[in-house]
Amino acid sequence: MKITQHHIDHYKTHGYVAVENFLTAKQLEAIRDELRELMPGWVEFCDNPENGKPPNWDQDGYFNDDSETKFPYPGKILNSMVTHPEFRAFAKMMANGQDVRCDESSLSLKCQGHPRDEDQVMHCDYGNHTLAYPPDNSDYWQTTFVLFYTNVDLNHAPTAICPKTYYSDDYILSRVCSRADRPELYANEIKATVSAGSVLMYSHRTYHRGTKFLKDVGRIGHWISYSPTAWQWLGRDGLSKSGGNLRGPEILRPWMESATAEERTAMGFPPPGHPYWCEETIAGVSARYPGMDMTPYKLGRVRAN
Repeated sequence: MKITQHHIDHYKTHGYVAVENFLTAKQLEAIRDELRELMPGWVEFCDNPENGKPPNWDQDGYFNDDSETKFPYPGKILNSMVTHPEFRAFAKMMANGQDVRCDESSLSLKCQGHPRDEDQVMHCDYGNHTLAYPPDNSDYWQTTFVLFYTNVDLNHAPTAICPKTYYSDDYILSRVCSRADRPELYANEIKATVSAGSVLMYSHRTYHRGTKFLKDVGRIGHWISYSPTAWQWLGRDGLSKSGGNLRGPEILRPWMESATAEERTAMGFPPPGHPYWCEETIAGVSARYPGMDMTPYKLGRVRAN
């Protein structure tokens, strides 16, 4: 097992952890062989920028469900990473032993000048991974695993993460936080520099952001997310993916705010009276959908108690 108790403890304390050399050298090379076939020129450029940028390097398929960046892949090794037994075991452990399912598998190939070569704002990933809000309750815990197939140093746009020990909010009410709004998140961020074959793991309650490339280099990462199977409102492959990301409008919000509680339930939203509803989730959902009438959920909670 590459994920040890040390990694588990770090994740629980800080909201993230990096596991160096998660893949064996043989696994990594097999994956890179598949990537050479799937995405010609990317491995070569990331290894040595003097090889030149690959064809169509400025095209971005990350948010396109029909893109070759999405599961399933032509080869066997990339697909086996998506359902890696250690990822499944870790996600299940974090979700209080519940069954989990993979709800996202996205290859991320980018370089300097790419559409996603950007200095992002601090955010949590629940925006397009749940219809509701991620409470500090393991029954609803979601985890993202990021496998890196090329080296990532400070020049390679490393993911910046603020350990949760630096924000003491009772609730994570703001999914997106600007530098002006929450300067402490940026002042205490840690850049996740890792070697090829390593994995970064973080929760959907953890503030993080993408950073810009400092040189004309590239990187290849693989974003894989797991959610508990029991709750319909969790997961990126359902209606929740319309909930908004940093590059698009929150097209789901107007409908969510105007719908009745029954209509929302029909679309997989947690119904009034469900154990999900507590002081934190009512506050969190209200902050995400300011125009939503929370009365049915408040009354349902009172009746349930």
